[in-house]
Amino acid sequence: MKLSINPTYFCNFRCEFCYLGTDQLGDPRRLPLNRLDNLLTEITKFEPIEYVDLYGGEVALLPEDYMEQMFDIIEKYCKNRVSVITNLSAIHPTFLSRDVILSVSYDFNCREKHELVFQNMMKYPNDIHVLMLAGKCLIQQDVDEMIMMLNSLRNVATVEIKPYSTNQYNAHGVSFRDFEEFVKKWISSTVPKTFEFTNERLILDSLSGEANSFSDDHVYITPTGNLAVLDFDLNDNEFFLELNNFEEYIQWTQKEKSRVHMNGYCKTCPYLGHCLSEHLREVKTLENSCNGFRHLLDWYKHERLESKTTAHA
Repeated sequence: MKLSINPTYFCNFRCEFCYLGTDQLGDPRRLPLNRLDNLLTEITKFEPIEYVDLYGGEVALLPEDYMEQMFDIIEKYCKNRVSVITNLSAIHPTFLSRDVILSVSYDFNCREKHELVFQNMMKYPNDIHVLMLAGKCLIQQDVDEMIMMLNSLRNVATVEIKPYSTNQYNAHGVSFRDFEEFVKKWISSTVPKTFEFTNERLILDSLSGEANSFSDDHVYITPTGNLAVLDFDLNDNEFFLELNNFEEYIQWTQKEKSRVHMNGYCKTCPYLGHCLSEHLREVKTLENSCNGFRHLLDWYKHERLESKTTAHA
């Protein structure tokens, strides 16, 4: 089971593509740690916790003693390293005192304080994992220049591009096809990369059938102390659906599987259950691809893998 814990919505950035509203971003409320302990106890009665990531809001704004206590609780239930997702506007003491996997949300000049963040990436002594959001600004940037800039950092281990998702707070008109074309540029760039490009590994996992695109191995915890899943409202906008207990989560994942298997496009898709989707939307057309990014998988399979096979024949 993968667990994403959001201890606070509070953030010092106001990104136009954020999935949170300004009222939430200004809310100082924190996840009660005794509640977190109880939730982890409940989850492990059903499934072992193999992976935990912390995100926000901005976790670097949390008090050091709170963060230390939170790590102590998590480590009782999960023996693997905790992943922390941060804007790295500051290097929190626990980013150094704990053996964390540090993932930095960095979108070059498409996100505020990008120069400060880049300086902090240079200062951080351990490996960092860069996460970019393919919003309307980022996909217009020069890919070769971005690769060279990240190559200049000695400690960038991986880079991953996350797809933008329309949500209840903003809809920027970035299509699934836009994301696919942007990822293709990164894969096809002739500039050597000194880091692993995670998207390419994820594509290979999908094509081999190793990936799981359903939500039955991933649950969220919100600052309100509730379990949650990413769902879509009647307007197809993404939002967090809060649940009362883990049994409700199991029931929701069963409904998700039934919905997807009944979808006219998904049920005939060769990548069903293994596509690139992190949260399966209702597919109504493939004109601009889908959020399983079928056209990207097809392209990689036919243009990259099969062309390599032909070249070596």
